Amino acid sequence: MIEWFNSFDEVLWLKDDETGEADAPFILSALALRPGDRVLDASCGAGRISVPLAQAGCRVTGVDLKPEHITRAKQRFAAERLTGEFTVCDLRRLDYDGVFDAAVNWGGSFGYFSDEVNADVLCRLARALKPGGLLLIDQPNREYVLRNFRSWLAGEDLTVRNNWHAATQRVEATWIIHDPAGERRSFSSVRLYTPGQFRRLFARAGLAWQTAYGDQDGSPVNRLSHRIYVVARKVS
Repeated sequence: MIEWFNSFDEVLWLKDDETGEADAPFILSALALRPGDRVLDASCGAGRISVPLAQAGCRVTGVDLKPEHITRAKQRFAAERLTGEFTVCDLRRLDYDGVFDAAVNWGGSFGYFSDEVNADVLCRLARALKPGGLLLIDQPNREYVLRNFRSWLAGEDLTVRNNWHAATQRVEATWIIHDPAGERRSFSSVRLYTPGQFRRLFARAGLAWQTAYGDQDGSPVNRLSHRIYVVARKVS
């Protein structure tokens, strides 16, 4: 499988830093976080979620594949006078054991690999948790994506061509950036999971299904939900 994430255009990776403040209240609630709790933000990007979690009193560890993202996250923490740990780490090499009260995988950063490797990444996230620790994963809601599938999305600065591969259950996309200096293209391939498939993955990883939200107001996921936020608890 092509490791598209190694060459994905940098302008497509990160949302504005300020948007983390809007997401943080839901994350804090869904994971029942309290000041002093140790939280793993994987993948953390440039600290968009890590910063407001740390401001809420959590002890944050962030990991990300991109060294430049980790550098920026460290700079943001220094500017805000926050304490946190940030490490360049491929999720396939994550190696914590029973360290964290909670872990968050945010921004659609699950499903990049093969089914087998995705399952292993989930096991690594589970192993990083203390017994009873909670895991939160955010993905596009597969049912909504397929019911409203558009093979072509065009904007002034960006055009996206989408394909759904039923055999692999992946959305593959070509991203065309319209830049005055010249057109640039990137490719992505993400495996989308149903709630039932998440349940089975969790069971294999020693996690107990808790719930699936469809919105940050706490409502359950349904076919109209744009996102799916799944929560699981480490059994032992």
